Amino acid sequence: MKFRLYLVMKIFEKSWERTTLKVSRGSNALILGLMVLSMGACEFLTGVHIPDHVSVEIGSSDVSNVTVVQSYHFLMMPNPECPDDPSCPSVVYLVNSDTSSVALPFERTYPFTERHQFFLETYPLEGEEATLTMKIMIDEEEWYNDFRRLLPVNEAGDREKFQFVYQFGESVNN
Repeated sequence: MKFRLYLVMKIFEKSWERTTLKVSRGSNALILGLMVLSMGACEFLTGVHIPDHVSVEIGSSDVSNVTVVQSYHFLMMPNPECPDDPSCPSVVYLVNSDTSSVALPFERTYPFTERHQFFLETYPLEGEEATLTMKIMIDEEEWYNDFRRLLPVNEAGDREKFQFVYQFGESVNN
């Protein structure tokens, strides 16, 4: 039994040496090509699509400008008001973000970063009430489509807004 195992190991070793020699003599391009193909095949084999971009459309017939907050880097944390309740929505903490006032209609496509996260929040400018529409497409698939009247900031400092939160494979919409 030991002798057979030794023989199989020797045959494998010889085969491996030949393979190594062949690779070092010019098959590097072929190996590299197979590696690239195998990475693309992972999506085919696993059925998991890693998205490339997110497209945003915002419109209104009431106002001509809105505020947009956009981020590629955020943390999802348990809500401190209900940390042990799985049905309680998580709180989003923005690590980096951009806030700007944009003219409507607004259409933009954002590429995903290596984090595969995307946060977008929009609301009317200070003191305005407006009916807004917001549509979000990830690659060519619709993930969010809403139309409603958003009220300005109330006495408590709360504001109605559209919010879209995406982490690879899941979304949380408020």
